[in-house]
Parts: sequence; structure tokens; C-alpha cells
Amino acid sequence: MNYTTITINNDTISLRFGMASFRYLQGKLVQGKTFENNELNEIGISHILYSGYYNNCIVNEIDVKYTFGDFVDWIESNLTNDDVKSDIRKAMEIWASNEIVKKNKPLDQQGSKKKNSRGMK
Repeated sequence: MNYTTITINNDTISLRFGMASFRYLQGKLVQGKTFENNELNEIGISHILYSGYYNNCIVNEIDVKYTFGDFVDWIESNLTNDDVKSDIRKAMEIWASNEIVKKNKPLDQQGSKKKNSRGMK
């Protein structure tokens, strides 16, 4: 399954990881910017979650309400919230298990394999 939900600002939104999300991520996952030492940071995780949100909006033909910056702010403001961290881990596991990601391995091509963030372990 390539679908999950997260709650941002009391609004449950859908994430669907597919081709549009994969295309969005091309060039976004860059050593030193979105991950370091084989570990995604909050920017990398935000890009991945946003890509699933963006893809879901396209597939369901709905307007994009949240920006990439909203995802960054949400992650940064919840670094100590265990419930949010659990939701993020779940979404990242779904993303990592996506056949498109497995086949193309965008992180592996750039030298990273982990999907955790500092403070998100």
C-alpha cells in the first residue's frame, strides 16, 4: 500500500506515494542539504512527505492547500511529540516500501539508505 494519512494543524491529510511524488523528489534529495551521514534530516523528510501529499492532490484533482514550508514547520515544531514522530515513521516506512522507490532507489544512488532524522529516532 502506498497510502497513509497524517494530521497537520488538526487537519488529516492524505499522502499517496506514486510517480508524481517520485518525479517531485528527483534532484531534491541531495547530500548535505536533505541528508547527511546516510541520515535524512527534517528537510529531506519534509520533501518526502510533501511529495506524497502533492501526488495525492494530483491524483484526486484537489487543490494543494499546504506548502512544502508548512511541512518543514510542522516537523520542526513537533520534534519532541512522540505521536507525530510515530506518524512520520509510519509514512516514511510506506514511502520506503513503495515499488517505485525500491526500483529506482533515489537515496541509494546518492549514498544514503536510512530514513530517520536527527531527533526522529
